[in-house]
Amino acid sequence: MTLWRTMTSGGIGPNMRFSRRSRFPGFLLILILISFGFPSGSAGSEVIIRSDEQLRLAQEAMERGEYQRAVVELERFLHFFPNDEKAANAGYLIGVAYLRAKQYDRARAGFEAVIEGYPGSPFSEQALFMIAESFYQQGIFDKAEKIYTHIVQEITDAELKNRARYRLGWTLMQRDRWRDASLAFRQVDQASPLSQNAWDLSRKSLMGESLPSKDPVTAGVLAAALPGLGHAYTNRYKDGVVSFLLNGLFIWAAFESFQEDHEVLGGILAFMELGWYSGNIYSAVNSAHKYNRAAKKDFLRTLQDRLDVGMFTTREGHVGLSFRVSF
Repeated sequence: MTLWRTMTSGGIGPNMRFSRRSRFPGFLLILILISFGFPSGSAGSEVIIRSDEQLRLAQEAMERGEYQRAVVELERFLHFFPNDEKAANAGYLIGVAYLRAKQYDRARAGFEAVIEGYPGSPFSEQALFMIAESFYQQGIFDKAEKIYTHIVQEITDAELKNRARYRLGWTLMQRDRWRDASLAFRQVDQASPLSQNAWDLSRKSLMGESLPSKDPVTAGVLAAALPGLGHAYTNRYKDGVVSFLLNGLFIWAAFESFQEDHEVLGGILAFMELGWYSGNIYSAVNSAHKYNRAAKKDFLRTLQDRLDVGMFTTREGHVGLSFRVSF
């Protein structure tokens, strides 16, 4: 039987079309069999994650300043390797990443998780120190002082105690407790790399007691006696002139209004002057505090903080935290 034949007109006859349709299902069947017999490469491949490489990714992200990316990589490590020997290290570095990003609450939460999850490990003691460091960097010096004091009294790691004594001295200087700070610096052991700088600070910290200062009460009393005088007392002469002229103008305007029997206008001006007068006193007191803070800040800038917290990496790819002492 002939399945196809050429038409005299050059076209293709119905038998030819039938032949093509009959071959197509067979070709499709071959493709289906091949697809079942040979699985695709993506289905047969797998991704292998190594713990050291995962920590390396986190470290590289931190070195680039990509702290949120570092947290993601570290959390991925803890997800895939919860029982790995470096799990405490990874949890600790999550806190470090948040601390470097100045997300202090999250940093403390990360360090607290290490203390609760790995009690008694070296990382739990370091985490406690870093919680204090987070308070110190945030300017919450009273809480930092409590934790540093606890480390000095309770922790057995000798060098960690020395670091806590050293940082406690800086914390006490921030709180204007110069003699206590000097004592804390003197308690740093001579064997510590921080000892030379600590003993130098124990002497220089006492100079904080003789820093120039302005009494806020005196500034307020002077401002109340004569608007602008409190600012002049704190060396803010321009502000003092403005305060004197502004208050003087409102006092004169209110007085003239009452003299001309404009009681309503005089009352309004007197009420406004009361606000300016009170603000003058408040501003003078605040200027005294600013003067004292600036004097202390300038003084502390002349001192050198030798304790530097940085990353370290071993040849095996282990990542951790180091305390460097610069000279």
